[in-house]
Amino acid sequence: MFQSKLISSGFPFLAVFIVLFTFSSCSNEKEIETGLTTINLVEAYNNAAPINMSDFASDIEYIRLETGEGAFYKWFFLKTTLGDSVILMKSTDRISLFDRKTGTYLRDIGRKGDDPEGFSNAMTELGVNTKNKTVYAKGKLGLYEYSLSEGLLVNTIPAPQMDDLDKKLTKGSLTDISVIASHGIINDRFVAGYFMNIKGDEPFRLVVYDFNGEVLKLYPNHQSYKKLSDSFRFEKTDFQNYNNALFFKESFNDTVFNVGADTLKPAFLYELGKYSPPYAEQESMSDEKKNEYMFVRNTLQSPDFVFYNVSFKEKLAYGYYNRKTKEAFLSDPSTSNSKTGYTNDIDNFVPFYPTSINEKGEMLGLITAEEVYEWFQNNPDKIASLPENLQTLQNIEPEDNPVVMIAKLK
Repeated sequence: MFQSKLISSGFPFLAVFIVLFTFSSCSNEKEIETGLTTINLVEAYNNAAPINMSDFASDIEYIRLETGEGAFYKWFFLKTTLGDSVILMKSTDRISLFDRKTGTYLRDIGRKGDDPEGFSNAMTELGVNTKNKTVYAKGKLGLYEYSLSEGLLVNTIPAPQMDDLDKKLTKGSLTDISVIASHGIINDRFVAGYFMNIKGDEPFRLVVYDFNGEVLKLYPNHQSYKKLSDSFRFEKTDFQNYNNALFFKESFNDTVFNVGADTLKPAFLYELGKYSPPYAEQESMSDEKKNEYMFVRNTLQSPDFVFYNVSFKEKLAYGYYNRKTKEAFLSDPSTSNSKTGYTNDIDNFVPFYPTSINEKGEMLGLITAEEVYEWFQNNPDKIASLPENLQTLQNIEPEDNPVVMIAKLK
C-alpha cells in the first residue's frame, strides 16, 4: 500500500495537482541498441559558434500581435497555430486566439476563476485536442477541455483514481506529500502526470491514466536527494508532443523519454560529461554551483532535426542536432549577455527563439516588442535593406504585445 499523500487543493500554485509549477561534428554520437540517440553537448559547447536559420529553415513569417485594452499581456507563450488562420497563445491566466494573417485579437478561450467553469492555470505545456477541437487547461477538479469554437468548458478529466493516496491537502508539512506538478497528453486519450520530488525520496515518477481518471500505469522513481529544509525548489519539467507521441524530460536528468500508455522508453541522451547536474545534490547546491552545470530546458523535434536550448553559466544557448549527418550544434553563448538564439540570416533581422513546432512542421517563435524596438534603435543602417513588411515594425513600442515568428523548416 502506498503511504504518500496526493495534493488536490485549490491553492493558487497547488491547484488540484499543484501547478508550479552542438557547432561541430559529434563523432561520438551513436545509436544504442534500444534506439537511444546520444547527442554530445560537450563537443557542441567546445565548438560553439553562431547558428544560421538558413541551416534548417527556408522562410520566416512575421505576425505582429494586436495590442489593445482587451488584448494586453505581460507574459505570453506561443503554443501552436490552428490551421493557417489562427494563433493560439497562452499565459498562466489566459488562453487567447489571434488572427494569423493580421495579428488581430479574436477572443479568449475559457477564463481563469473560482467558478465551476473557470480554470486555475492555463498550463502552457498543454496544447489542443485536434480531434475534439478543444484546448486543455488546469481546473480545480482535474484537467479541463474548452471548445476552441465557443470558448466554453465541454469536458472535465478527473484526477487519477489512486485509492492508496489521500486526494486532499492534509495538515502537516507540504514536503511530505506526493505532488503531480505537470502533465502531458498521449494521443488525446491518456494523461501523463509527473510527480515532483519535493521531499527527496518521492516513490513515484509518472502516472498514466485515461480521461475517466482510471490509472493505467504508475512508474516508480529510483532517484533521491537529501532534504535539508521545508522549503521548495521547483525545477521545470519538459513535456513535448511529436509524431503522435509524448516526450518527457526532467531538469536533473540527461535523458528524454517517450511516454506511452504502458511503456517508458529512452529516446535521446544528452551527453553532458562533467557538466551533468548531480540529482543527489539538487537541494544542497548553491545557485553559483548550479551555474556550473548544463540544464537542457526544452527539446523540439522535426523529421530531420532535434532542437534544444541549454542553460549554462547564467546564459541560455539554442542549438540543434541533425538526424541525417549525426551532428550536434550549439550557439555561442559568449555573443550575448543572457540568451543566444538562432541568427536570422534569412531576413537579416532579429534572432529566432523557438517555443514549439506545430502539426504542419512549422517552427514557432516569439520575440518581445522590446527586443524588436531595440533592434531598430541599434541597427539604423540595416533598416532600408529589410523587406517592406518588416520595415513597418519600426513604430512598435517596447510595451506592445510580442511578434510571432513562424519558420518553414527544410
